[in-house]
Amino acid sequence: MGRAQPGRDDLGSAYLQAHPRGMEWLQLEATVASLTFEQLARLAETRVDDRPLRHARRRVVASLEFAHGRIASRWVRWADTFGLPHPPLTAEPADILDHPYGLIEDDEIGIYVAGLLPVYDAALAILAGDHAKPADYELLSASWRRVCLPSRFTPTTLYGPHTQDALTALSAACGFPRSCLTRMVRACRAISTADWDPAADTVHQAALRLGYPYRGKCLYWEAVARAETAMDESPTRPELVHALWGYAAVQAFAGQLPAEAATLLASPYRAGGRTPPPA
Repeated sequence: MGRAQPGRDDLGSAYLQAHPRGMEWLQLEATVASLTFEQLARLAETRVDDRPLRHARRRVVASLEFAHGRIASRWVRWADTFGLPHPPLTAEPADILDHPYGLIEDDEIGIYVAGLLPVYDAALAILAGDHAKPADYELLSASWRRVCLPSRFTPTTLYGPHTQDALTALSAACGFPRSCLTRMVRACRAISTADWDPAADTVHQAALRLGYPYRGKCLYWEAVARAETAMDESPTRPELVHALWGYAAVQAFAGQLPAEAATLLASPYRAGGRTPPPA
């Protein structure tokens, strides 16, 4: 089944509520979950002269020194989400922030990375908030705003029409008693990797068919954050992450998954005893 990546949720709701661009960050997250390959190609085409961007990046990163750890944690998550080489977890936060920009020189993935860097730039610009010069914010976020906005999706619909069902299931788990969470962990451990992995892959295949290839991974990271909150530990037990993600994925991708796969993915969460039996 793999394992949950380390790191307590780096941009929790309290932080974003107090942030001057918190709502804009939520919109960025919605566009990441709904990012298409066509948009990636258009984002890559916006790259012309990187020198002004590099200067703006350095200024913004310097202004964000107080939040390097928070943002570096997001970079680690996005490396997994986008299928990029993983930055060393032991590296300094500033080095992790530089990591995706160095990948542009890789002949095998450089074009793909070129489409993603405007997303990273927009993240820096947004999180810098009032610490960034207006001109740097405009420059770093311009490509993302031009290609990805306005979006069909909002923070409440970022996983499609069943977003709220999925997010409600994740939020509910944060209030479950430890005994319930323990039953979920045990139920997930009882499922072999040979059975779980193909079922989980049906989620990612469904996301591809719908045209939003990163939805499954984005939802997985929602599950990581909620599992850490539920257990009050970071990193937390990967089996709990998978149990929460599996059930949430079945909700988010309702009608898109094979019935057998959906039943398996939902079973560890149901084993906690807090949901009605399947119809």
